[in-house]
Formats: sequence, C-alpha cells, structure tokens
Amino acid sequence: MKCHFFMECSITGNMDLDKKIPFLKTFFPNSKLEKKSIGFNDEAYIIMKDVIDLKLISFDEAPCDRKIQVDYYMTELLGYSILDIQFDVTEEMAININFPKLFFKSQIMFENKEQPFANIIQKVLWPPYQNDEIGKIQVDDKYINEDLNKMDYESMREDIFEKFGVKYYYRCDDLPGGMSAGPGGLLIEDYENKLTMDDKWRKISIDNQGLYQEEVNHHKFLLKEEVLFKDTISFMSEYMLSHRAFLGFQSMCRGWLASIGKRVDPIRKSINSKEVNKYYWQELKREIEVIDLNFLEFHTNVCTDLMEISDFPQTLHLTFNRKFIEEKREILRNKKQSLFEYLNEVKYAIRNLSTPGHTHDEHLLQEETEITNERILLLSFLAMSIPMLGAIFSPDITINTKIISAGILFSLPIIYLIFMKIQKKFALKNNIRMERKRQYHAMSASLIKEKQYKEQIKAQDLLPVDLRDHLITYHDKSIENLNKKMKKLEKYK
Repeated sequence: MKCHFFMECSITGNMDLDKKIPFLKTFFPNSKLEKKSIGFNDEAYIIMKDVIDLKLISFDEAPCDRKIQVDYYMTELLGYSILDIQFDVTEEMAININFPKLFFKSQIMFENKEQPFANIIQKVLWPPYQNDEIGKIQVDDKYINEDLNKMDYESMREDIFEKFGVKYYYRCDDLPGGMSAGPGGLLIEDYENKLTMDDKWRKISIDNQGLYQEEVNHHKFLLKEEVLFKDTISFMSEYMLSHRAFLGFQSMCRGWLASIGKRVDPIRKSINSKEVNKYYWQELKREIEVIDLNFLEFHTNVCTDLMEISDFPQTLHLTFNRKFIEEKREILRNKKQSLFEYLNEVKYAIRNLSTPGHTHDEHLLQEETEITNERILLLSFLAMSIPMLGAIFSPDITINTKIISAGILFSLPIIYLIFMKIQKKFALKNNIRMERKRQYHAMSASLIKEKQYKEQIKAQDLLPVDLRDHLITYHDKSIENLNKKMKKLEKYK
C-alpha cells in the first residue's frame, strides 16, 4: 500500500507560471518540469516529479525505514502549490495515519541529517516563493517618498511581479504579501484490498467503483482501483485548491476589515479634536479613493476566480454517488455565500469609512465660502477707496501725503495676501507634524503586537525547532522594518 500525504501552500496574490519556471528549474535541478492541466480543469499546473531525496525514519515516534518520493505542483490561482509526499505504509500505518502524527511525531532523513517531518515546509514548500528576496524589496528605501512618508506600492508591486512573477493583492492601500501553508489531504492506495471497509469509512463513488472517505477526517480518502488513480488525483487537486482558495479569500477579507478598523480611531480623534488638521483630511480622502480602486480590483478578481472553483470537479472514469455530490455542492454554495457576505461587509465598511470625509468636505466648503466672503469685503474696501485715489491726485495735497496714502492703499491687499500665504504655510507644517506624530504612535502599537506574536510563537512547544525559528525570523524582519520606519519619524514623537 502507498500513502499520498498532500501539503499545500498559497499566497495573497496570483503567480505567473512562466516567470516562475526558470527559478524552479534551478531549485529542483534534478527533476523534469512540465506545464499542463490536471483532469478536466483548464487550470494549468507546473508539475515536477521526485524533486528531493527523502527517507521516513520514524512514524508516530516508532522507528521505520521508508523511501519518500515528493512531487511538486504549482498553479496560477493564489500561487497555489502542492507537495505530493508518497511512501509505502503498512495496514496499521494506513489506518492510524493523520496530520498530527506525521507532522509532529515523525522524523525524516534529509540533507544527510535527521530532522522533524515538519521541516519539509520551510525547506521545500516555502522556498519556491522566494519570500526572503521579496521581503528585501518590500523594505527597500527607494520606494519611500520622504516628503509624504508614503510607500510607492505601485512601483514595488510591478518590480515584484517582473522579478518573481508574483502579483500581490492590495489590502486597503497596503501591499502585505505573505503566505500560508498546511495539510491538504491524505490518499491511501489499497489495490490488494488489505483494509476492511468498516463503519469508519463511507463509500463516495458509485457501487461498482472503490473510492472511500473516512467518516471522521473528511480529508482522508482510500482508493481500491488503480484505474481510477488519475481521476482521484484530479478530483483531490481541484477539491484542495477550492478549499484553500475559499479560505485564502476569506482570510484576505478579514485582513481588509482589520485594516479598515485600524483607521477608525484616528478619524474619531480627528473629528473630536479642537485643531482641524486639513492635511490629514486631504490625505484621508486620497487614501479612501485608492482603497476603493484596490478593492474593486480585488473584488473583480475574486468573482472571476470563483467561476473556476465553485463547482464540483469533473472526472473521466470516476463517478461519485449522488449523496456525496449533493453534500459537496451544498458546502460549495455555503462557502460561496459566506465569501460574498465577507465582500459585502468590506464594501459596507469602506462606504462608512468615507462618510466622515464627505462630512468634513462640507465643513471645508463652508470655510472656503467664508474666506471668499472676506475677500469680497476686501474688494469692497478697495472699491470704497476709489474716492481716495481722486484725493491723491488733487493739487491741494502735499507730495508726501500723496505718497503715504498711495502706499497704504496699495499695500493693504499685498499685506493681506502675504499674511494668508504665511498662515497657510505654517498651518500645513503643523498639520504634517501632527500626522507624522499619529503615524509614529500607530507604528509603535504595531511594533508591540509584532513582539507579542513573536513571544507567542516562542511559546509554541509543539512546533519543531527549525520551523519555529523560521517563523520567529519572519517576525524579526517585520520588527526590524517597523523600527526602521519609526526611526525616520522619531523627531515627531
């Protein structure tokens, strides 16, 4: 019997497969690369067989000796990738195998040393995304606009796409990047009928075909007929992609809501503040316009991608029973409905976020109207001063008086304009200083959270040391990036 343990990974964006191929050829140099679809789905995959040399030396803390074959798959949607980890199993292993036992309680021989099974994640599954190299671009000073203290995310996004083939989705007006990984599913090949199908299993194919699903763990399948293997792999790849895509899009929606929520407190403080920061409101209006466009792009892409993943997978020879199909279609409908509810909540939040800006625009319009009225009064004063001009040209007035009167008359509008210009300049500087101070304290709060996440990961004793250290390094880079940004704003704190 053979076991297929699938590990999967996705990013917060889509992958250009043609741009990724050159790197994959160098990262897995001993494996032949193909680009083709799996099954009936038009979704193209990069497929590389037997990419690394591995051996399973213990399972569930019990010694064993199993050669492992690892096949690699990657597709465009969310840069979704699969590791198909294959090895022979005994009847007892096939019955008891699950994700925790394999991931946390098993050891492999890799790179000539014994290490936890979980190390496959950071040493095989993550590196093809080149996240460390992308991270260097995300903290590059050349994308910082010093005058506005803003990141040029559009140029950054284009450069990341050109160099790595990754087109990240925006989150509000930010480009967070990132990826997630986890178990995808299990498939047991039992063509010799060594396992008895008791009440722990349920048949999901039609009567004359042999595909079963475990009752407790719905991600574990067992196949009795080799002729159905290709169809089963096709079904599982589409099934796992659909599951990961829905989770990924929902997670991104939660990220949008969290990011919008962080903007509420500064807006409330600005509304309640006695000092009106025109610069803040001007920037807020611009940011919300950008957020609207970014969400439009995200929403459009999600709706387009849902057309490919929201139906039950098609197969050539494998036929599923009606009950299983109806159950999965109902699950897909619920996931789709839930995702659209998330999207609607984000739209509602953005609309509410823009409301204070519209109200403030009305106040600004009223202030501008008052300024216009003041200028009209100045013009009225100048108009009333016309008789004074006649007096200036009168021969009865001395030349000194004429010069003084003309100087006063013509200097009044000039003094007024200079005063208004200086007032605006100082007001703008003060507003910018207040905004930089707000940004500094917001970053300070984010820094505290990053440090808390880091400490939480340190306390995760279940995670293998290498994986835990890798995650800690990721948060260290985030902390370093925040410290770097805060250093530039220290004078405003």
